[in-house]
Amino acid sequence: MSLDDRLRTFFGLRSIGAAARRRERRLGFFCIGVQKGGTTTLDRLLRHHPEIELPARRKELHYFDDDARFEGERARDGYGELHGHFFFDRPVAGEVTPSYIYWRGALERIHAYNPDARIVVLLRNPALRSWSHWGHLDRKARAKNDPDTKVGPFRKRLRREAKALRTDPDFQDKGLSHIGRSLYAPQIGRVRDLFPLDQVLFIKSERFFVDQQGVADEVCRFLGVSALTAVARPPTVHANVGSGRSISRRDWEVAFRQVETDIDAVERLLGWDCSDWRQPPTGAAKRSET
Repeated sequence: MSLDDRLRTFFGLRSIGAAARRRERRLGFFCIGVQKGGTTTLDRLLRHHPEIELPARRKELHYFDDDARFEGERARDGYGELHGHFFFDRPVAGEVTPSYIYWRGALERIHAYNPDARIVVLLRNPALRSWSHWGHLDRKARAKNDPDTKVGPFRKRLRREAKALRTDPDFQDKGLSHIGRSLYAPQIGRVRDLFPLDQVLFIKSERFFVDQQGVADEVCRFLGVSALTAVARPPTVHANVGSGRSISRRDWEVAFRQVETDIDAVERLLGWDCSDWRQPPTGAAKRSET
């Protein structure tokens, strides 16, 4: 949040008329994925834009992937809980929750909420995404220093998930989803079934990692606001930097076998060249971003 916004919030200026705006407005965009694809970095960059409002207190709201929220009495709150995170005092408001593209039902709920919403999707090398996802969970478990939260070896988790998917092709899980979140073609299909092509922007995460501000400018233009670099001087962001452990050749091979066919489908669907996603990692450990 900018200094100006903090001062306006402190003095209550942003709240003037907010109640009416919360009833009348809708969020105009969602960055829906993928996890470990650069969404935290994009969120931090967009927060520098004076025409864009994002939730003040946290990045991910997890409103539309909360199944219980859409059952019984909670389903009739008129989006009041969601809109309570916003003042709607800027031209565009939106949020970044990368599990929306993966969690079945979330996209349909977003469409029902605002069929005109703009959708931003970052797609990262799927084998490395699955490794980064595992590393994220492993780091959190180690930080707790609790044996009951131990994640276990990467390949063992892949085997567990692969078995679950063979048993139930509709299997989904917020944690055990190294493969499921990395199979992009079905997720792309769900997005396209609901939203017109001109409302969706797919971005290769690798391009974003090497040109943060250029891609952020592209996102801003897609959202209908000025390029970020035209209105702010955002610093380079290193968000959720990884543990520094590079994936081994064996781990990469096991993960790649799970996503190889899907990469072919992504190339057909998006017209991308994903040959870099087929290359095994080389060299020393590199930082990974989310």
